Amino acid sequence: MFLALGALAYLVSFNLLRPLAWSAILSFFVYPFYTLIYEKILKKKYANIAASLTTAVIIVLIVVPSIFVGVTLAREGIRIYGHLATVLSRVNVEQGKTIMSVFFPDVLAERIRPFLAEYPFLVNVIEQVGSWIASTLATLSRSFLGDTIRILYQLIVIVVASFFMIRDGHIILDYVNDIVPLPLKEKEAFFNRAKQILQAVIYGITLTAGVQGFLGALGWWYVGLPSPAVFGAVMALLAMIPFIGTPLVWGPGAIYLFYSGQIKEALILAIWGLIVVSMVDNFIRPIFISGGGKAHVLIIFIGVVGGLASWGFLGLFLGPLVISLFIFLLDSYRNIWKNYIREYGIRPSSAVSLKKKEE
Repeated sequence: MFLALGALAYLVSFNLLRPLAWSAILSFFVYPFYTLIYEKILKKKYANIAASLTTAVIIVLIVVPSIFVGVTLAREGIRIYGHLATVLSRVNVEQGKTIMSVFFPDVLAERIRPFLAEYPFLVNVIEQVGSWIASTLATLSRSFLGDTIRILYQLIVIVVASFFMIRDGHIILDYVNDIVPLPLKEKEAFFNRAKQILQAVIYGITLTAGVQGFLGALGWWYVGLPSPAVFGAVMALLAMIPFIGTPLVWGPGAIYLFYSGQIKEALILAIWGLIVVSMVDNFIRPIFISGGGKAHVLIIFIGVVGGLASWGFLGLFLGPLVISLFIFLLDSYRNIWKNYIREYGIRPSSAVSLKKKEE
């Protein structure tokens, strides 16, 4: 009966797992504000008021900007799609113009044209890639606009669940703490590890990546490259991944400017990206992380990349958490194993060693 009810409960809550996970992450993010309101200002009274104010912070500071960014990306995607569609139509209609002079600046076209003359199939590749990019952007834009109801539904679930997680989060954690099958000391270490990794990811990586994306978009806009909002968002996303980061965006942008003859703008973007955008995390991240930076960089890297592949943007937060807690449990098992060997001088499954010890 327990297994059957567990399976039914899973089916009921399956479609809400993602918004509930977001609620847990957002609640963790704003919980210090709830603690300040509830304990310092309201003197541990009126928990509903404190939770409502904290939920309002989630709506104002996180949900509303997310909607704004989503609408901006959709608008930029539609604009880029229109530009590419115009370019592709010019390739097919205009006479006397090659594909290179349509897609690229004259200086860059002159450098690439000899390769196209030697390898004619590259012209078709460029056309197909352009068509694919245009159709993909159009599909994403239509999908975003068409899923507005679903997005609003998930936002309602996130807001409502966040209220109860903020107000009753300590009850939920106490319940989980009671059923985790670990000794008391290891339970405390387990929850401390989860807290550390969430602090490192949410406060350290996410906020720092947001600053890097903003600075990258600012430099992108200053040198005159198109769609700074889109490429700034891409830089913010890549900045969350250690060892990859923003150079994958501003680097090709600087190269494009250089080969198109805009040497000054290329140098400005390269210097801005190298000195400001890529280095700012060394100064900002320690401020955000506080005491939660004990997670190894390799764990963060594997968790972020694998989480992105498995769960999308949500995996940026869940991936490092899952990998870190798995390593913690594996390390706990290793310590128990070593203590057993140190105490008895044998391995539990070694019958031969046990027989020798008895003799």
